[in-house]
Amino acid sequence: MSTHQGQGAAAAHGTEPGTLRPVRRPRHPGASAAGGGQTARGGFVREARAEDLEAVGAVHAAAMTASLDAAHRAAHDVGVPEGVRAVVSAPVLTAGWRDAVCAPPSPAHHVLVATQDGEVVGLAALAPLLDVRQGGATGADKAGTPSSVDDVGLGPTGADRPISTSGPTSADRATAGPAGAGPVRAAELTALAVSPGHQRAGHGSRLLAAAVDLARADGAGVLLVWAVRGDESLTRLLAGAGLVPTGASRSLPVGRGVTEACWGASI
Repeated sequence: MSTHQGQGAAAAHGTEPGTLRPVRRPRHPGASAAGGGQTARGGFVREARAEDLEAVGAVHAAAMTASLDAAHRAAHDVGVPEGVRAVVSAPVLTAGWRDAVCAPPSPAHHVLVATQDGEVVGLAALAPLLDVRQGGATGADKAGTPSSVDDVGLGPTGADRPISTSGPTSADRATAGPAGAGPVRAAELTALAVSPGHQRAGHGSRLLAAAVDLARADGAGVLLVWAVRGDESLTRLLAGAGLVPTGASRSLPVGRGVTEACWGASI
């Protein structure tokens, strides 16, 4: 289970907030990321620290490889090429997380980790977006946010390069929605990953709940996240929390190609 960060597609960021359902609290108890806290299962969610970098890279690499492999198999009946596995290796991704963890570009950029008995087993990253109904919006301020696909050369970087999308464009969406509805501040969950060996233990739910708390505290009213089609563990988590597909999608040039769909919810 892993999202793939940082492409910042304009189509999704034009989503009408009025069409999104409120996010639901997960069944598993979780702590606010701001202060940390322990659950009955011994799991914590807290802000990432510099000493977590190696573990963050390792968890993200394992989760991302599994996610991309599942998506590629769903689309093409074959796993991702070995070359893809090499460029999403732990050392590559660890380097990409350094600035985001140690020098976030704003107080609204967050990197969280989930731990089990002191071991980092999951991560989430949150970045602010431009108003979601602002026509032509380019999305999040991505400076300092590692892009697991972008940084290893697998996809377009930010909104300054074209992406393949389906569904209404941001310009179309900017004029849609309830009459008189104004722009709504949004946040993007640019990463959500749990180590394959620690899934189905509530870590993803706790990370998502903590990210929602932080986004809401930062003034966001909408949460958006990209998920590759074929990663059923991630889509089950998102659907279970009340997120729904926004109708926007994009293609990533990974192997023979995989597709990401944008999910969202009001918070």
